[in-house]
Amino acid sequence: MDSTLFLPITILVLITILFILVSLNSRKIDIRKRKKVVEALYNLNDSAKSEELAVRRDTIIKLDNLLSKSLQMYFKNNLQCGENLKLAKKIFKKRAYNSVWEVHKLRNKVVHDDYQISLEESKSAFEVYKINILRVLQ
Repeated sequence: MDSTLFLPITILVLITILFILVSLNSRKIDIRKRKKVVEALYNLNDSAKSEELAVRRDTIIKLDNLLSKSLQMYFKNNLQCGENLKLAKKIFKKRAYNSVWEVHKLRNKVVHDDYQISLEESKSAFEVYKINILRVLQ
């Protein structure tokens, strides 16, 4: 083979391989999985507005589970929500990142300290979870 053609062909092959590797390792989330999480998210909207404490308690736990699943799909791992939140700092703007941490801590208080989440806290937490779960799933 002519040496003047060898270098351009080699460069093209390397660029092609690099493109394939990058596209295979992209952060795209399967559409069916994304749809399932989004449906579950919107199904929790009414529960977040419930007058019943037990329903609000279950709702915040389910919302945190959806955030956890979303982050696991994004990072392609099986880490717990808190661990993935540490990795997710680059996904969110600072204010959104802090909001996500606050609702995650609220969920922990509900689960571990038997905290009685108010209706307003539940509504607010739902909005934070919704915005940020959708951001992760983009």
